[in-house]
Amino acid sequence: MRRYLCLAFLFLNIKGGFAQLIDKATIQFSDSLFRQAARSPNDSVKIERLLSLSFFWCDRDTARAFELIRKAGNVMGARPRDYHQGLLHHFTANVVYTHDIERAKRLYMQADLRLSGSRFKRAYYYRAKAWNNYGTLLQIQDSASRYMDILIEKAIPYSRQAGDSIAVGVNLQNIGMLLGNVHDYQKAENYYKQAQRTLLHFNDVQEDKLTLFVNASKNALLAGAHSRARTYLDSARHQFNQIPHSNYAPHYYRTEGVYYRHKNNKSEALANLFRGLDAAERLSDEYLLKDINFEIYATYRDFGEFALAKKYLLTSSRYEPNKNLHNRLLLAREMANTEYRLGNYKRAYEQMQTYALGKDSLQEENMALKILELEKKYRTIEKENQILKLEDMNQKQALSMDKNKRWTILLTSGLLLALITAGFSWKLAHNNRQALLQKDLLHREEVINLKQQEKLHQYSSVLQAQEEERNRISRDLHDGLGGLLAGVKLRLSSIVSREKNRTGVEHPDIDYVIRDLDQSVDELRRIARNMMPESLLSIGLKPALADLCKYMQTSGKDIQFQAFNLQTSYSQPVLIGVYRIAQELLNNAVRHASARQIIVQCSENEGHLFLTVEDDGCGFDPTDMAKKGMGLSNIQNRVALLQGKVEIDSKPGRPTAVNIQIPLSNA
Repeated sequence: MRRYLCLAFLFLNIKGGFAQLIDKATIQFSDSLFRQAARSPNDSVKIERLLSLSFFWCDRDTARAFELIRKAGNVMGARPRDYHQGLLHHFTANVVYTHDIERAKRLYMQADLRLSGSRFKRAYYYRAKAWNNYGTLLQIQDSASRYMDILIEKAIPYSRQAGDSIAVGVNLQNIGMLLGNVHDYQKAENYYKQAQRTLLHFNDVQEDKLTLFVNASKNALLAGAHSRARTYLDSARHQFNQIPHSNYAPHYYRTEGVYYRHKNNKSEALANLFRGLDAAERLSDEYLLKDINFEIYATYRDFGEFALAKKYLLTSSRYEPNKNLHNRLLLAREMANTEYRLGNYKRAYEQMQTYALGKDSLQEENMALKILELEKKYRTIEKENQILKLEDMNQKQALSMDKNKRWTILLTSGLLLALITAGFSWKLAHNNRQALLQKDLLHREEVINLKQQEKLHQYSSVLQAQEEERNRISRDLHDGLGGLLAGVKLRLSSIVSREKNRTGVEHPDIDYVIRDLDQSVDELRRIARNMMPESLLSIGLKPALADLCKYMQTSGKDIQFQAFNLQTSYSQPVLIGVYRIAQELLNNAVRHASARQIIVQCSENEGHLFLTVEDDGCGFDPTDMAKKGMGLSNIQNRVALLQGKVEIDSKPGRPTAVNIQIPLSNA
């Protein structure tokens, strides 16, 4: 999964490496992976191993990566399954990831479409990867907010459905990097810690841990927490020693260099940065070359060596693949500062103009003083040169020209001031109108929310009354009528036994009556159980759901129940709500969907309770209001009462999956 985000110039753009630059250790590692693929127990495993090997090579040798994808396609045959076609699209996108962004985006979406028909964990695993990679490409194109939405709504939920805690940890790290990009370093640190806790228990994820520790160190440096950055870098060094062939080596050296620059250790800073530069050149990675050259410039700049600083800033600016607007503006601003320090005021002024044009009107006003200062120095030098050339001219004429120039400047300044004042007045009035509209919108939303809360409150009262009545009826049936029928059966059996011993004559009709009484007692217990299962409130949610699935299973209906990390006790609203929701979903699957196989999953993770019910039935249209009679309204209302979320994935003629998420703190 692509994990690298822009912080300044940093975004991984690894081209196919040249064969002569690939070291012996890399070749040996690749050969061991290829031997594993050749010894695969079946074609499915072999396909995935060949494709995984293509991912290993996509950053080093694209030709070899495409050859491995072709071999995997040959194993699939002429008519591959949708799942395997989705894998082909996904791994092809990995190879063209940095060379053809638009094609890569299309391939990732085609992969997700092909994989969407598969409901097993491995499919969700690759869907999570495809969405994350698609989001990183959007982030390159200045759409960081869309990437954040994709992480929250697609990548992380699919990773959880796949049971892939490693991917969840990586995506939490990606959220941290996005927050760091907008300077919210404290929130970013929280997500890095969550990612660290998630990946801590896994051993064979050195690459993910190296990436995490390096990026967490960058965030700490930006926040000014140097001691914390050192701790992260030490952890990164431990992981790096285990995988010295990692493509993330340039990032590690670059961050070490920045750390030493902040600690005013020039020699260590430059030593690490030049190591990173060498590693980036071996990978032909223009984004890293741009970034590390920029950090070398920053080191020389901080130590006052502006001539050398300018050399490496110019080198950084020559790498063109990065289209990020922020990076172009950063280059222009730093070049303006460097030219100013070198006394090149004209070039400094031109660079500052380039920087100012890329900002909006408010940012332009913030930079106005700097631009005017540079312009003043530039014009002063030009004026001095002009005086030297025209010293034979009449002094009076020169004074007259200066006077006219001053009047022009004053008039121009007055006009600019008037325009700025008018602009601010218009903006203030516009903002006031927007505020009034926003206030009206918020008021309407509050009214809608109050109405919705009132409906939920009424529904809650109805549910509470229903549960109390069910509980009462259940006790009455079990303790009253159930006990009475059991007593009748015992007395009748006793009478039959005595008569048989006395007369030796059997009474088959009475035996039939006794069997009918047995069936009546069983039916009575079933009804009481549906009213209020004893195991739900006595021994917990897991046994109650297991009993429910076992009870509803028949010879033609296979119902599997899976539970993960469930507690032994929950609050009564959660217990009853989740049990009734599962009961309603199972009734729908059995009675309406004609399902033969049903899977019920219930788990707890990070303060949320997850319930999933999947069946292979005939499906339905969730938007069809006529289907609400199947209990969907009851399910949605119960989920809303627990402040949860419900997702229904179904179409006519296709299997149905219902996913429910309930926050335990709110519930």
